[in-house]
Amino acid sequence: MNEFHTLFVISCIAVLAPLLNRIPAFARAPIVAIELLLGMLVGPYGAGLVTADGALDFLREFGLVYLFFQAGFEFNQNEIRGKPLRLGFLAWLASLGLSIVISGLLYLVGLIQAPLLVALILPTTAFGILIPMLRQTGNLDDEFGHYVLGVAAVSELGPLVLASIVLAHHNHHLHQTLLSALFIAIGLATIFLLKKARSDRLTESVVRWLGDSELLPIRISLVILLGFISFADRLGMELVVGSYMAGMAVAILVRGTKAEILQERLTAIGSGFLIPLFFIESGAAFDFLALFTNPASVVLFILFCAAFLLIRLAPMNIYRGTLPERDMPALALLSSTTLSLVVALTYLGVSKGQMAPGTASALVGAAMMTVTVFPTMAFWLRGAQQQSRPESSVSLAAHAVADWFSVQASRAFAKLPPQWLEAIRIFERRVFDFVNRAAN
Repeated sequence: MNEFHTLFVISCIAVLAPLLNRIPAFARAPIVAIELLLGMLVGPYGAGLVTADGALDFLREFGLVYLFFQAGFEFNQNEIRGKPLRLGFLAWLASLGLSIVISGLLYLVGLIQAPLLVALILPTTAFGILIPMLRQTGNLDDEFGHYVLGVAAVSELGPLVLASIVLAHHNHHLHQTLLSALFIAIGLATIFLLKKARSDRLTESVVRWLGDSELLPIRISLVILLGFISFADRLGMELVVGSYMAGMAVAILVRGTKAEILQERLTAIGSGFLIPLFFIESGAAFDFLALFTNPASVVLFILFCAAFLLIRLAPMNIYRGTLPERDMPALALLSSTTLSLVVALTYLGVSKGQMAPGTASALVGAAMMTVTVFPTMAFWLRGAQQQSRPESSVSLAAHAVADWFSVQASRAFAKLPPQWLEAIRIFERRVFDFVNRAAN
């Protein structure tokens, strides 16, 4: 019976969060951030009204899986492909390189024990969290929103694929790499075949076969979801990789057809119950008292908060000439917004003994700050730009950081041998060609 009482409290919070979002003081805060904070207040380290164990722990994990399923379902290749995806890929590569340097330094001074895993976590972006935020502010379908989702899609899918390799058992990294490549190849081939096989005639036949049933399409979608994640689990991949690809597969089947109403029904299931449960339970499970009573964790928390933003500010000049100057700090802040992958990867890292609990708490705490603070700052900067206000000190500082990194990178490249520079140019051209082919 305790589970029903906990679900009742979570349901009350899920209702309260959007109501608080209508109050001017919380209007610019994302609903997921409010859910996290309320979860912390009612959790075992707060009022003690919510616990995470047994069936609720499974529901929380299923909420995480469904979050990525919904993100894959809402990933629109026709809108995000091309330049937004290409620049997002390059920005993620630059952020990943800088993240490796920062993680290596923290490892050398003895602050962390899992540099590869931390390096993978820092440049992640919460694609599934950003979609409702952008929809809430009306930026989901404009040019700025497309570039945000371009970098977010790459920064979510890339770490998802690499995570299974990094978290593989000792001396099994090559084996897991091959299995991961096999899963990605089969998943992409399935999506490609669905895209090629789909036609108006076939779609009309399917819609006619389904008739007026409102339940059968939902059940078929859930079968696809569970099939993908079961196959991913069999190959040692993280479940969220399978759920993300399942969402993309379902989207290809229904987008642009009469069955597109299925998206609203699937979103209602996730946003109405499973996804709020995940965020509220994540807030409840977060031990914020331990974070701030351990000096080493406090130092890591501060460093991770700075690192999440710094590695996104550094490659911001990649977008210069494509987006207005005032939009780039907001883009950096939104692409720094992360939580889902941080929670998932730190949980797996601790459970497999590759990451210390203190490091995991500091990363999750910093990720909560990115979800709570960074989007609010980003949309405030966007609002200031639309009202033609003078460029803020935050925006000026962001450009100064990006310019400094550009200068340092230019100096570093100037010292490389000509053969290396030519090899880099060839690699860059091949990467651009690959991303373009993947997007198209």
